[in-house]
Amino acid sequence: MNMDYKDMASDEKHGLHPHPLPQRAPPSTSHNSPLMNRAHNSLSPAPDYNTPRTLHIYLDGLTQRHITIADADKTHPLYTIDQNSGGIFSSTPHMTISQPQSANNPTPAVIGTATFHNMKRTIELEFHGQPVSMDSEGIFSRSYAFMSPAFGQRLWWECDGIWGADLVLVNARKEWIAKFDSSLFSWSKLGKLHISNGAISGATLDEIVVSGCAFMQHERRRRNRSSAGGGAASGGAY
Repeated sequence: MNMDYKDMASDEKHGLHPHPLPQRAPPSTSHNSPLMNRAHNSLSPAPDYNTPRTLHIYLDGLTQRHITIADADKTHPLYTIDQNSGGIFSSTPHMTISQPQSANNPTPAVIGTATFHNMKRTIELEFHGQPVSMDSEGIFSRSYAFMSPAFGQRLWWECDGIWGADLVLVNARKEWIAKFDSSLFSWSKLGKLHISNGAISGATLDEIVVSGCAFMQHERRRRNRSSAGGGAASGGAY
């Protein structure tokens, strides 16, 4: 991971504390890795952070290709996600993330997309029409990095948790910005997305949701391929 320090003023603008939290070891497949002990639980927001916010992510329908992300009350939908299995040569994004119709939003609006590739370790994202590449840190790495337009710095989504199904978004100083806790044993709920600073909203929250859901789905596709014997997938099983 490139550990160059970025402009602290950009962090403070988005509610990130300027002092680093305790360092975590990089992702590892070793049984002795701290990630195997849910290491991200040891990372906590600085005391002057606003109250963290938790979003709930649900699967809809029998095909499980539609996702709803609800606010902390579990009833107010903030985002909807449509998934397209497509094929190897399909140009249609595999995920389309939208804000649903509401009193304040009479017309549903697409806020981002994600496209996966079987032959390269890159996830192509769009945030409000702006293309951004999220790239693997290495052939054996479970970490993907992207240059964040909203935060103005490089961020990393990393696998975490005992099964590697939980995810954490960190900056170069290892401050966590968001965490995804997977509901591994639920048919209808994918998990919870925790935002470190409850004041984060608008395009910044959109970016966290789009990149986080893209990385979450990338990992689900990888696990599905592995469980199927490592065979090539035409567009990824859901």
